[in-house]
Formats: sequence, structure tokens, C-alpha cells
Amino acid sequence: MTMKKIALVSAVLAASILPAKADVLGIYVGAQIWQNEADGGFSQDSNTLADFSFDEETNANVYIKFEHPLPLIPNARVRLGKLEGNGSANLTDDFNFGDTTFDGSVNTKLDFTNNDATLYWELLDNDIIGFDFGLTVKNIDGDFIVENDTVGQSTENVSVWIPMAYAAVKVRIPFAGLYAYGDANVISYDGSDIHDYEVGIGYDLIDNIAVDVALTAGYREVAIELDDVDNISADLEFSGFFAGLEVHF
Repeated sequence: MTMKKIALVSAVLAASILPAKADVLGIYVGAQIWQNEADGGFSQDSNTLADFSFDEETNANVYIKFEHPLPLIPNARVRLGKLEGNGSANLTDDFNFGDTTFDGSVNTKLDFTNNDATLYWELLDNDIIGFDFGLTVKNIDGDFIVENDTVGQSTENVSVWIPMAYAAVKVRIPFAGLYAYGDANVISYDGSDIHDYEVGIGYDLIDNIAVDVALTAGYREVAIELDDVDNISADLEFSGFFAGLEVHF
């Protein structure tokens, strides 16, 4: 085979494996309204978690992603959100929290940041399927509050940075403007387990050279199991459906 033929074959093979729609420089900005409900409980003694009944809450999440075609250098995503819950319980035993002992009917409030930053690489990126993997650092920072009319209120703070594995997949239906996707962050260490995943579908409202706009909807779950972190043990799950909008420049 001549050098010209070798060069031609190499060019064809390279074109076939390169992404069909790779970003030169891409910025994604998105926002979600998440209708979720907390489930589970917490305490300062991992052997006696108090279970609470929580109300449904509506939280907003926003994110921005930056993607580029440079090899080996990761893409980046920053996501900001809240984890909130208002609940109550009828205690059958004394519940020690902070410097206060509670009994009978109590109320609780959870109020946390749920912010994370992710560096990721695109293993696949074409018109049909995309697959990303990387590393996330999540920050959970906020208050556990317990109160009743008899003894008042006690507040304990948790602030923790958590490294997590990250993976995401997107599958697009050709020529339909529809796609399905999912992404997940997970970690397990020292008796603590945390995961944050969402699955959803998207529909392209606008898809042109200047800007892409998509509607999204799906389900998200954040589970936090802490074993004596900042003197708190917890087994909590926040889950529910969301609707969102994503703009790609």
C-alpha cells in the first residue's frame, strides 16, 4: 500500500471515530425546580436515630457547564442547590440533641447547601450517545434544628466536603429532538454513604448554530448516610420529580 493510500485510510478512520457534533467551546446553563420530600432521621447517637415525618418542599437548582475539545484537560460543571425539610415526630423515648433532652412531640428543620463542582472527561460524544466520567467534590453545610414548646430549640451544624465518583450518559433519538439521560455521584467511606443521581428526558425547543434550548424533566434522589460526622449521625433521603430548562451557547 502506498503512502497516499495509507494516509487516505487513516483520515477516513479518524473521521469515523471523532465525535460527530463535538463542541469547539460550549457553555451550558441550566435551572431546575425540584419537588422533593425528605425521609429518615438523625441523632447524635448512631444507635438511636429518631425518625421524622417530613413535608414536601420545592427547591431550585442551577448549574453551569464548560466544555472544550482539548484532549486530557477535563471539562467542568458547577451546581448549586439546597436540601431543606420541615418535619415532626412523636418521641416515645428521651431524645438528646445538643445540650437539650426532648420528649413527646417535636419539630425539626433541615437547611443545607447541596453544592458541588465536577471535573469530567467525555469518553463518547456523538449524535447518538454520550458518556462522561470524572470526579465531584460536594459541599454539604447546614443545620439540624430540633424544637418543641416545652424545652425550646437546639441546633447542630454539619459542614463537610465530600469527594465523589461521577458518571453520566445521554442517549439521543435521531431527528426527533428527544433524548434520555442520567448522571450520578457516589461515595462510600468510614460507615458513611452518599449518592446523588438524576434520570430524565429532554426535548430540544431550539437547536441551531447560535443557541440550543431544551426542556428537561425527571427524577432526582440525594441520599445522605453519615456516621458521626461533626458529631451527627443521619440516614436521610431527599427524592422527587423536577422540571428544568437548559441553554447551550
